[in-house]
Amino acid sequence: MGKAWVKRWSPRLEDGMGSLIPALKITSKGSIERITWNLSPSKSHAIRWLALGAQSKQDVVLQGLQNAGQDIVSMRRCLGQMGVHITDIGPDGEALETSTNHDDQPAEGSVAWKIHGVGPDGLKPPISVLHAGNSGTALRILMALCARFEVPVMLDGDASLRSRNHDVMIGTLKQMGIKVSHGAGVEGLPLLVEGPWSPPASLELDVSTSSQPMTAWHLAAPALPTEMKVHAVGQGVSLRHSGLTQALCERTGAASNLHDGQLKPWVPSLGDATVELPLDASMLSFACLAARVSGAFVELNGLPEPEDALGNELLLNIAPSLGLVINRSSISLSGLPSPIEVNLQHANDLITPLAALLAIGAGGSIVGAEHAAFKETDRTHGTTALLAQFGLASTFEDGVLSVKGGQSIMQPESLVRTFGDHRMQMTALVLALGCKEPVLVEGSDLHEVADPEAVQRWRDAGVSIEAILHQPW
Repeated sequence: MGKAWVKRWSPRLEDGMGSLIPALKITSKGSIERITWNLSPSKSHAIRWLALGAQSKQDVVLQGLQNAGQDIVSMRRCLGQMGVHITDIGPDGEALETSTNHDDQPAEGSVAWKIHGVGPDGLKPPISVLHAGNSGTALRILMALCARFEVPVMLDGDASLRSRNHDVMIGTLKQMGIKVSHGAGVEGLPLLVEGPWSPPASLELDVSTSSQPMTAWHLAAPALPTEMKVHAVGQGVSLRHSGLTQALCERTGAASNLHDGQLKPWVPSLGDATVELPLDASMLSFACLAARVSGAFVELNGLPEPEDALGNELLLNIAPSLGLVINRSSISLSGLPSPIEVNLQHANDLITPLAALLAIGAGGSIVGAEHAAFKETDRTHGTTALLAQFGLASTFEDGVLSVKGGQSIMQPESLVRTFGDHRMQMTALVLALGCKEPVLVEGSDLHEVADPEAVQRWRDAGVSIEAILHQPW
């Protein structure tokens, strides 16, 4: 009986019946005139501020977290396991009680979080696994933060994070004298790290595929036992993100020569202990795609300042070529789109929704985004695979994603695969609105990683979206 049960529920179809797949069933209502789109808070800013606030010796309040994604919540949860208390604040400034049986989620109605800093040396080794969820940024920062502990610490993530390559960060841990054990083959997690760290005079760090390891060691630097030089190797990518890290560190008192790679210990401190988090500019790409697919007038809750947009402000620059007008309060259609080449070297998160925009617009090409292959999934070839499921042709060759313009969205033949990637799922969710028949999209809650309102906003606009368990057999 036991063997029969195992065979029936094997995740591989050839071994049995296969597992049920969480999915969204999306049925478009046709014409949508107007939709309200609240951009979520920047998880890049929030996760970095959580790490710095935790290592301060004061209370730091992060404002603007009313629709925080699960990547931010994962960082909060892991810091809590390391002895950092965070109080939820309501709209009137009141402290909110958090349920002890609520999967470590923020309290209902929370709009701000008060971090009670424990100082650079106040973090405690967790007694259970640190689970970073889907967040590669949180995972790598946590790897660096745990290097100070003299006992083993285990770190893990979801299936998507397990499948990602962590070799660069693991290599730096070993340079720091940390004992590291991890899985082999397709899964590099869970990861077991054991310090204490012994920083070398110079740490070599490959920056050609991600800026996250550089960010991680900058944010762990407050507790360094000695100074350390970080030597960047390769052509840097996502430099706006590493630049953000340096700016926040310097704002909290780090030495001003961080840009030279010189790390020194310091106690993070803020004169004004309240931080207003900017909105996530990368989420604007989905609102732009929604305007083009549905023809709706999109009402926005604002835009981040260009210096806080982390390279994603290029959407504002290319909007006319996409046939759009974007201002601080709205997105609307305007004129005919035109072909365009876009360099995403420092904004690779835009690759999938932007490719969809080019396909239903005038076409063009995306360059400089080869490092998108190292995200939740390979977003280079993955983008072409996702678009193809909606009948949209594109190719990725020699580092260039080429997209033919003037295409029409076609009805998918089966479940739309999103490869465990929230940006793929969110792109598919919007493209489904261009189909006449119901569309099944893999991943019923992937959007919650960055945009918890992604499904509800369409329901509010009259679209039928149902979370289901899909039978693949």
